[in-house]
Amino acid sequence: MEKAEKTSRYYQRMTVICLTIIAAGVITAGLIYTRALMIPLVIAIFAYTILGQGAALLHRRFNFPSWLALTLTILFFVSCFTGIIYFTVNSVGNFIREAEMYRENLLGSVSDILTKLAERGIDLDRASIMAYLKDLPLFAWFKNFGGQLFSLFSNSTLIILFIIFLLLGEKKALKTPANKTVQEMLANVSKYLSVKVSTSLVTALIVWFILVLFKVKMAVLFGLLTFLLNFIPSVGSIIAVLLPAPVLFLQYGAGTNFFVVLGLMTATQFTIGNLIEPRMMGDGMDLHPVVVIASLIFWSLVWGVPGAFLSVPITASIKIVLSKIKHTRPAAELLAGRLPQ
Repeated sequence: MEKAEKTSRYYQRMTVICLTIIAAGVITAGLIYTRALMIPLVIAIFAYTILGQGAALLHRRFNFPSWLALTLTILFFVSCFTGIIYFTVNSVGNFIREAEMYRENLLGSVSDILTKLAERGIDLDRASIMAYLKDLPLFAWFKNFGGQLFSLFSNSTLIILFIIFLLLGEKKALKTPANKTVQEMLANVSKYLSVKVSTSLVTALIVWFILVLFKVKMAVLFGLLTFLLNFIPSVGSIIAVLLPAPVLFLQYGAGTNFFVVLGLMTATQFTIGNLIEPRMMGDGMDLHPVVVIASLIFWSLVWGVPGAFLSVPITASIKIVLSKIKHTRPAAELLAGRLPQ
């Protein structure tokens, strides 16, 4: 009898595991198929966690009427989005207009490098290299910018619409949710996003100041990209430092300014990302570093670049839900890097 019960429990566990794997596969396929709708919706939900708290702050602390608090919050978000689009278009437009000057700087820098290599006995085909660089399609690299910007604008418009409906369509938008699981999810995501927004903003401002100080082109755009890329765990800050490198090389060549600017940006990212941010985050999202990297890879494969930005808050929210269900609690403990008891 006891052996039969053990066998029954074993088959029940195997059935649960198999059904979980099948369900995970189906859900992943659904996320990929519906990515055009789900990505703006998820971004809007996470933005709503911050904007909703901002509206609640205006309503409770400053006694703003609900409609006025919501209206000011929406206007603030739309203004920020409009400013981002404006500075992006302006920065890239300036780069395109000065592309010929960058081409000449590139030719001069490469010519100097080839000369130094020749002095050390390394002879390269100077004529072929210089001819290739002269024919570089700098304008062609930006010819699809308009279409990409339109796509970005379309997705952002959908995000704005979702946020407006989330803020205005819910009569209890300024009240605390009754469900404790939802409260914990909102609190964790809100704390994570708030810390990330503040540290990324400070990092972006410092990077922008450094680039402006050295008169680097597209300083505003690189500052904006630094702000956005810092939301990608681990690799985002590295990409943010490397992105201005080609423009720095085109302007200054492989000189002192090139290495000084890269060094200052690296020091800024390291100080804020590894010393200041962890202290502000505290326990953070209670995710093991390996899980953070794995979630980054998974959501990048599923949703591309937007998935990389959203990987940590999505995984942390899933962990909270798993921790509230008895049968999935061990999985939540594994995501936190603890062995289930």
